[in-house]
Amino acid sequence: MSRGAALLAVYILLRGSDGTVLKALQKAGAATQAAAGPEVISFCNVFFFSSLVCGLVMLTLHRKSVIAGLPMLSAADRGLLVLQSFSGFFLGPVAFFLALNRLTVTQQTLLFSLGIPFSALAAHLLLRERLPRAFLPSCALLIAGLLLASQPQMVQSTMVRLDPIGAVWALIGVVAFGFSGLLNRRVSQRGLGAGFSVGLSSLAAAAVFGMIALVVYGPGHFFYLRDWWVLGVIGGYAMVITLGSQWSLMQAYVRFEVSRISFWAPLTIVVAIGEAWLLLGEELQARGVLGAALILLAVAIVQIEAAASTPAARPASNF
Repeated sequence: MSRGAALLAVYILLRGSDGTVLKALQKAGAATQAAAGPEVISFCNVFFFSSLVCGLVMLTLHRKSVIAGLPMLSAADRGLLVLQSFSGFFLGPVAFFLALNRLTVTQQTLLFSLGIPFSALAAHLLLRERLPRAFLPSCALLIAGLLLASQPQMVQSTMVRLDPIGAVWALIGVVAFGFSGLLNRRVSQRGLGAGFSVGLSSLAAAAVFGMIALVVYGPGHFFYLRDWWVLGVIGGYAMVITLGSQWSLMQAYVRFEVSRISFWAPLTIVVAIGEAWLLLGEELQARGVLGAALILLAVAIVQIEAAASTPAARPASNF
């Protein structure tokens, strides 16, 4: 139990650090360009390496099931995997990156919390899953929190407003990740494990990111050959954030029920906002803190109800 709790804590820390690490890379890249250097950070090279590393490791771990299952894939299975790869491993990450390029980590984190009610509503409409009884009050709390936190704030005598283009990209990301979750459930129902849903999908996305980078930026875009770039992009984001969070989540699923993990996962919001304040110097004001608290309360209400209505038996892990 203590090992499982530690793995769950690692997942929360790493997933909550996603936006902070990516924002730091974007700032370092912008500083390089401002000093008349090349454009060294884009969604192409960042997600090329993160998808490549994650895909190779997941395929290695599940190589036997993938090799055995590939010849038996039906046309419907292949279609599901293509859609899931595009939605969750290409469009979602691109929207995440472009939103973060125009928003603060705090703004982006709060907007992406809309993915929780969107996923529940989409599952209800498309998969006929039952909505939680607390769905409507939790949505009201979440929207109130977002409206409160998104009000323009004075930061060092400058009015910080929500960038509309960044907000649009965030909403695209919410929809993309939400549909990816639904597609992942369909993939799991067809008996296709993480080697297919994560391994193959990640490698397919890496191939697309690589081709875009070669066409738009050229081969030099992959390696800037500076310590901060190599350690940040390959070591920090690809190896630690992407692969580390995926591995720790897999291990947590082996030891805990899905409801337990879902109950604690919203703490990633707290980690993201706290790290943005501590490491990136983003201002925390009363309205933003109160808005984030309302969002966490909204999520907690739904998760508590889900945990109370879930049978005690642990479900079989897909990993």
